[in-house]
Amino acid sequence: MKPEGSSSHPDETGGGPGVVVAGLSRDLGLVSALAIGTGTMIAAGIFTLSGLAVGYVGSAAIVSFLLAAVVAAFTALTYCEFTSIYPSSGEGYLYARKTFPPLLAYLVGWCILLGYASSCAFYIASLSSYFNEFIWHVPLPALPGLVFLAALTLLNIKGTKESGTFQIVVTAAKIVLLVWFIAGGLGSFDAAAIAERFSTDIPLIASTAALVFITFFGFSAIAASAGEVINPTKTIPRAIFISMLVVTVLYALVVLVVVVADLSEYTEAAMGVAARAFLGPVGGAVIVGGALFSMISASNASIMAGSRVALSMSHLRHLPRLFGRIGARTHTPFVAVLAAGGSIGIFALLLPLESLAHFANLVLLLALCLVNAALIVHRRRFPDLERPFRVPLVPLLPALGIAANVYLILQIPMQGHIQPVVFAILALAAGLFGYAAWRGTRFDVPDPAGPGSRVVVLRASARTAPFRILLPVHNPATAEPLMRLAASIAKPRDGEITVLRVVRVPDQLPPEMARRQIEGEAAMLERLQALEGDLGVPVTTEVRVGRNVGRAILEARRENRSHLVILGWKGFTTTARRILGEVTDDVVRLARADIMLVRFGPRRTVPRRILLPSAGGVHARKARGYALAMTERDRGELTLAAVVPAGSPEGRRREQEERLAEERAELPGDASVGTRVVAGPGVVEGIVGAAGDYDAVMVGASGDSFSQRILFGTIPERVAREAPGTVIVLKNHDRVRAFMGRVAAD
Repeated sequence: MKPEGSSSHPDETGGGPGVVVAGLSRDLGLVSALAIGTGTMIAAGIFTLSGLAVGYVGSAAIVSFLLAAVVAAFTALTYCEFTSIYPSSGEGYLYARKTFPPLLAYLVGWCILLGYASSCAFYIASLSSYFNEFIWHVPLPALPGLVFLAALTLLNIKGTKESGTFQIVVTAAKIVLLVWFIAGGLGSFDAAAIAERFSTDIPLIASTAALVFITFFGFSAIAASAGEVINPTKTIPRAIFISMLVVTVLYALVVLVVVVADLSEYTEAAMGVAARAFLGPVGGAVIVGGALFSMISASNASIMAGSRVALSMSHLRHLPRLFGRIGARTHTPFVAVLAAGGSIGIFALLLPLESLAHFANLVLLLALCLVNAALIVHRRRFPDLERPFRVPLVPLLPALGIAANVYLILQIPMQGHIQPVVFAILALAAGLFGYAAWRGTRFDVPDPAGPGSRVVVLRASARTAPFRILLPVHNPATAEPLMRLAASIAKPRDGEITVLRVVRVPDQLPPEMARRQIEGEAAMLERLQALEGDLGVPVTTEVRVGRNVGRAILEARRENRSHLVILGWKGFTTTARRILGEVTDDVVRLARADIMLVRFGPRRTVPRRILLPSAGGVHARKARGYALAMTERDRGELTLAAVVPAGSPEGRRREQEERLAEERAELPGDASVGTRVVAGPGVVEGIVGAAGDYDAVMVGASGDSFSQRILFGTIPERVAREAPGTVIVLKNHDRVRAFMGRVAAD
């Protein structure tokens, strides 16, 4: 069993026009996965943060590193379970996307992107610091790191296999160097000195754990590359815990060596100074070289992981499709890699080294809180889902992970590190604002990867009008009645009608057959346009060809800037997982205009007497105006109705009469509008029972949800099925609600 919407190969989807459809190649085995995780963790954290940690709490830095490792282990278990279910690139973001509402999942992805960019910037800044301290002081201190960043970005564009091989070689080399450093330093082991320099300041030890947490986040880099790992279900859990165990042991031993070095000051370069003291100038130089290569390999792994998260967010519609482009020859997401490299450079220039570490820890810990919560929710949502790896004691262990992560987050401001907190708040706000601006203003269409529609026949009206109605026609039998109904609404608003006919043309249809079909449609529209004089409103006719009818209608609405779309409707659908019908569903969900669905009864005419059941919603309020225009055309009457259960007390009936009177008072005094309270066993039964006294029943869409998946609900569909005459359903377009719906949509 799979959750709805899951995919075994989400990284192999296309990305839209101009996007090369190519899949990521699975080239990484256990050794490569270990190299990614270990290489990310054995980096600036051990060469830079070890000295800073010892400077804060002495030999108790071992406890800080162990505490950070334990906190990371809680979430590592969560990652292992999710990776066994979704062995694809994207890691924590992908897991949140499969579990949470879209906006919350985006927040997780944005935090992880910020975390990878800032942690990699920390590695790059550390590289520059070591380069300037031990090799050559350059006039622009950040230049060495930026040069290496550019080279690593190009390497990741070249190919995963090449960067993975590079990762193995560099990681193996730096483990050998660390063992050499530890062996040289432990010869001077002094238990008394270590005990003497052991801090008992518990809050400071916890704060130091928050500082060094970034060193253990490498486990997520393994999961982020799951789409390129061979047999990821088994390989990734093994790689995560083997790499964490190796790194924890190495960190503890390195801290011991740095402590016994008894340096005059403990800065980010303390380990390099200790290496010179224990191994001599040559040995110190070798360790410094190893430190530089460690920072390079960690940066390489972070660029790879961050770009894969961006790739997954693009494929799942939380970033523009541009970020999902995969090179046909390199099989790498080159746009995402370039974006990752650029953002890393910006962070490296904006924040000092220690602030970078705190910033990265803050946003990553926030993301990990949400990922742990996702596991709890996921277990409840999909209890029967096969889970090759299962975290024990759920929800207890994920909850402990959340509590531990929150504790470490709080240590950052409590210890006076305000700058990274402010930057984190600004970065999160910028991400949410940018996402809202992009999702809220973009033009959504079904079948976005396919080609757009094009106009092949256009006979435009002589003048434009302030109110525009789009009328897609499909059934010739209802085309003229729909035009007359549209004209009854357009005329009092000094409006115009655009009659649209969409010709669905498969890609393989021969051109000659397509031409004949288009000519036939044009002839039908000519007959409809000839009604312009009789209707008294300007009429434009348009023929479009396209692969997707719903997309063609939406593109026509956007280009014509129509205020109202009127669609003929059969009143029900038999299409699986559709609410109103395939085309109608897409238009109702995505069009930025009022939507009117019309299901004609036996008499296909503009209704004179309309029953409008109203519960006071926004859709019903807008429906009043349209219904009033239709009834005034032939001096008909609009009846505002309320439904009360049969046998309701008289007080309930009076309440509804008073409400209807208030609604009537909002309409023009000279309009022919009445009110009526209908009794029935249910809302639908009451409406259907009264419908026989009128030409049509008009109802507003159900609910005022922000979601784009606004359901018309069971009441309108049941009324359309059961009422004897014409049924009209109206969905009001509200710009603010529609904007929020696009932001929160899947």
